[in-house]
Amino acid sequence: MRALAASTLILLLFAALHQPTIAQDKPTLRGIKACNHALKLISDGKPQEALDVMLAAKGTLDAEDEWLWWGNTGHCYRDLRKDKEALEHYAKAVEIQPDCWFRFSWCRLLHEFGRWDEARPELDKAISEDYADRAENLKSVIDGPFKARWPNAWPKLECRSKKGNYLVVSDVGVTEAEMDALEEQLAKLDPKKDARKIESLLKPNNDLVSLSNLAELARDEYMRFTGTKSGNLPKGKVFKVFFFMNDGDFHSFAAACGGDGDTENTLGFYDPNLKYLQLYSQPGAASKVCGLAVDTVDTFFHEGWHQFFDMLTEQTPIWMDEGLAEFLGHASVKEKGAKIELGLLIRVRGDTYTRYERNRATILAGAHIPFRKFFKYTSRDWHGGDVNVHYAQAWSVAYFALKGNDAAFTKDYSKLFFELVKGRNVDEAVAEIFPDDKLDKYEQSWIKYWKST
Repeated sequence: MRALAASTLILLLFAALHQPTIAQDKPTLRGIKACNHALKLISDGKPQEALDVMLAAKGTLDAEDEWLWWGNTGHCYRDLRKDKEALEHYAKAVEIQPDCWFRFSWCRLLHEFGRWDEARPELDKAISEDYADRAENLKSVIDGPFKARWPNAWPKLECRSKKGNYLVVSDVGVTEAEMDALEEQLAKLDPKKDARKIESLLKPNNDLVSLSNLAELARDEYMRFTGTKSGNLPKGKVFKVFFFMNDGDFHSFAAACGGDGDTENTLGFYDPNLKYLQLYSQPGAASKVCGLAVDTVDTFFHEGWHQFFDMLTEQTPIWMDEGLAEFLGHASVKEKGAKIELGLLIRVRGDTYTRYERNRATILAGAHIPFRKFFKYTSRDWHGGDVNVHYAQAWSVAYFALKGNDAAFTKDYSKLFFELVKGRNVDEAVAEIFPDDKLDKYEQSWIKYWKST
């Protein structure tokens, strides 16, 4: 029996030595290493993988560092647009470490939900020095540009849309002299005794009401063209939009919100860091919509798309984001803003070289960017070349997807969009849905379409 046992043991050892090597499971990262790795994954556009790392590391940080687990896990949920969980984790991080930098992220998310009365006092509390300026900038966005000047009358310049998805702030339809007079009048009234009169005096101007309704119509169009359903949208978020009638106020507010001062030649922009949109209407415009210059309203449709897309996902490839913004950036507005039609094909537009003209000329010259490269463009690629060509091609790709004649391309374009909305990494999604051989085929279809359109 002993000999049999010994020989059996030898055979087992021999077999074990000749077994194929089996890869070990990746070790679970713990503590601060897990946090650092998760942050790297977030920066690489992989929030789900980052969340998996953080959840596996729960309870592995020392007590004094536990706030880092809560805050970084909040970042993962934020980038996955799981806002309820993000808010809970940020709040816990701030509870444990009140002056931590996660206070800014927490308050910014509260701001996105229109919970300004909660966020504003929290921003007055101590915060990490590196985030102090950002906290001040966010306070400016929450306070708005008119409260300091008209402490009683400023509510007249704000209007929440009927569906509640927009808060539009604007001095459209009123003059500074009228606001000064209203401020003086309101200062003499008793908030309790004269409540009804005060409410009447603070009723928004009709143009401001129309603007808030126009914003909702634009949102409906964004959803219609992309096939986005209400179930795809985060619940309860409120877009804050500022329209200025005075260029000085426009530039001053941009500076107060941390802008770099480069606003001289722009009619508007969306700030993805502070989650707000501001625009300026030039005086003396020949055509107006809701009291604003038509060009300003078109800019709103473009920048409003960026705000909408950013709400849906952190994964916003620049060629798709700008392409859809350009596609949606011109409209036919009717009945004083009660009806709109986006996604128009503008062949000629006065003295302005249209996206259609530039794209067609580029294709005919054989100078377009090959799809193999264009569908992988980063922001650096975009700004490192001929930006006008990039905008035109991005617009033409979006138009081809949404109004063109290649059903397979439309399907794949839509599939990519919704993979991004799920939080899928851009590079991985593009590689899977648009392999190079497919891109070559779609490029030829796109060229043929625009040569004949």
